Amino acid sequence: MMADPEVRPHDSYAGRGVYLVDDHEVIRRGLRQLIESDGLCIAGESGAAREAVRRIPALRPELVILDDDLPDGSGADVCRAIAAADPGIRCVLMTGDSDEAVLIDSILAGAWGCLSKQDDSSEQLRLIRRALAGHTAYSGWFHPVLLAPCPLLGHARADDRLLSLSRQEMTAAIGMGRGLSNRQISQEMFLAEKTVKNMVSSILMKLGMTRRTEVAVLVTTTLNHPEHPDDNGYRSSRFPNLIPEVTAALLNCTSETRTMPTVEEQAGDADRLADALTATRTGLTVTRPH
Repeated sequence: MMADPEVRPHDSYAGRGVYLVDDHEVIRRGLRQLIESDGLCIAGESGAAREAVRRIPALRPELVILDDDLPDGSGADVCRAIAAADPGIRCVLMTGDSDEAVLIDSILAGAWGCLSKQDDSSEQLRLIRRALAGHTAYSGWFHPVLLAPCPLLGHARADDRLLSLSRQEMTAAIGMGRGLSNRQISQEMFLAEKTVKNMVSSILMKLGMTRRTEVAVLVTTTLNHPEHPDDNGYRSSRFPNLIPEVTAALLNCTSETRTMPTVEEQAGDADRLADALTATRTGLTVTRPH
């Protein structure tokens, strides 16, 4: 395994709490024994998302380890809620899967890492130490999947008219394809309803259409966009030349060769990944201001 010379000795963690969230008592017990054997303390435990979101901000643990799939929600959703309540609390997800969907969810949710239940105890503990020391901590179990060759499926090119839309307009158009009203789109995009109304008018003008139902038909037939797309579906993108950017973003986020990222750098990495995923779905590349 790669050495972590900048990670502090575990004695310096004394008194820092780790909070465990998993609906399986056996898994929580195993993690608890592993963590306590290294001189760390357990700040608390929960078996459900709702309880975790309620208790964790008040306890302010140093680190939260979240199962990715909870009975009443996802680990990524809990991570987002905790980040909104207290950005100083670090979260890492833990999963038994090795596909990219969970990995992508963890990065977009602002997690500091993603552990694998398939790793042995020493590797799990190494990653926990990394997260406590302020480093990102992603299991190497994901790397073979990230580096696997991506098949070229030869999809047809999306309608060129859609390429005239901005990223926000494309997001709104996809909402129209799902049958959402302007108000519903505004809520999803965190924009004023009047802004969305103006955006819809711009979309109709750019596409040369008069009714939003025409936009909906174009979006659904051209992009075949599901209501809740699976993020690792980018490998079957209609724009295979844009897929390497997603892989590059994932490898950058999970790399152990970087120095400790700031919260801003971590958010920037997540933005790069989100933009790359959007590009594979829509064909639209995004240039963010520096």
